[in-house]
Amino acid sequence: MADYYTLVTCLPWLPEQMEKCSQLPLSRIALNRRLSLLDSHDQQGLAVAEALYHPNLANTQPDRERVLLWQKQIAELPSRVLQEVITQRLEIQTLLAALRYRRRPNTSAEHFYGYGRWTEWIRQHWKDPLFALETQIPLLERWGELFNQGHTGELQFEMDRYFWQQLLAVERSHHFSVETVVCFVLRWGIAERRLKSDADAALADFQLLSDTLLHNSGIQQQLNSLFEDINR
Repeated sequence: MADYYTLVTCLPWLPEQMEKCSQLPLSRIALNRRLSLLDSHDQQGLAVAEALYHPNLANTQPDRERVLLWQKQIAELPSRVLQEVITQRLEIQTLLAALRYRRRPNTSAEHFYGYGRWTEWIRQHWKDPLFALETQIPLLERWGELFNQGHTGELQFEMDRYFWQQLLAVERSHHFSVETVVCFVLRWGIAERRLKSDADAALADFQLLSDTLLHNSGIQQQLNSLFEDINR
């Protein structure tokens, strides 16, 4: 069994509130060095948990084969608590996939595949704006409003904050255990994605601003005049 006490005490602090995490406390390389204290079984479980919790967003529509794979992988996770955490994440992912899928032309409920307890319910309530799940998911009305308004950035932020608090609650209730480690790493993954996204957006804004300033500057005007003189 891994020495969870030593590993957990080596992990840095992540803020309780996601929005206060303005930088990563350590690199992924440094994090992996600490995670090498896990035994091979726990390392494999962590890899599966990360892949399921932070999926490739290019394809959020689950198909039958992917759902069967998820079921197999979740059953192999090292604890019941982690199975529930990952399951809830995939169920909400399925719900959002259904909302997106329903907007496509020529789609129907019977062709929708998803993971978890709500899939059949979603098919049965396909024409309901939020699939009649408001009472089961307290934040769904707010998320649905943001989705319908096209505020994808704010929707992602609020969902990330929800997941962050859920993972933090598990960390606090399971001291010096594999659950503590995995949920910390999953929170680290949320922070990494958010900070990378912010950096990409900032770079794009900077490049746009730079292009605009250059286009409107006296330097650019002089260059344009120079090229005009050469081409005459």
